[in-house]
Amino acid sequence: MSGKKIKIGTLIVLRDIGDKMNVLDAINKRKSVRDYLTDEVDEKDIKTIVDAGKKAPKAGPFQITVVTNKELLNKINDHTIEGMKNSGNDFFVERASTPGYNPLYKAPLVIFFSAPDENIFGGLTASVSAENMILTAISLGYGTCYLASPNFAFQTSARDELIKELQLPPNLNPICAVSIGKEGENKFGTPQEEVDNVNFVK
Repeated sequence: MSGKKIKIGTLIVLRDIGDKMNVLDAINKRKSVRDYLTDEVDEKDIKTIVDAGKKAPKAGPFQITVVTNKELLNKINDHTIEGMKNSGNDFFVERASTPGYNPLYKAPLVIFFSAPDENIFGGLTASVSAENMILTAISLGYGTCYLASPNFAFQTSARDELIKELQLPPNLNPICAVSIGKEGENKFGTPQEEVDNVNFVK
């Protein structure tokens, strides 16, 4: 059975399940890449990735912020480490104290997702958009990682400064981020865990 093609960037989705191999390949190839080469992400690819994120289902307002400014990324990275070390959480304190640890993994591109407090579904909407971007980036040959740790940077005294540098209004709160780039040694990578968390109700 054949279906009508819908092209989203270079991700081709066909209406019937037998033809969705491109999407399934991207899903199966997805892993958390925690080390990147210095190669910049092509501008056309960035547009394709962002456009895919904008096409995700939405529940209320949210903001996508695309950052390639290395100085700003380094600043967010440093304040993330600061926030993790002061979090009081043993796991985050230990991770932030690991020699060479870089919460943004030196990615050349990090996309931040923010939403206002009044949007109670902001986190859900941001995550759906992030997943669209992740799968599109993978289809274009990039590595990705879904990031929650940068939230620690916005819990430090540098919050207002970082919000201003991200060109966000003060009522928006960063929720998550996605790092994108060519995969490096991935020295902080971990094997994907098989989780038995599915039940069927018939």
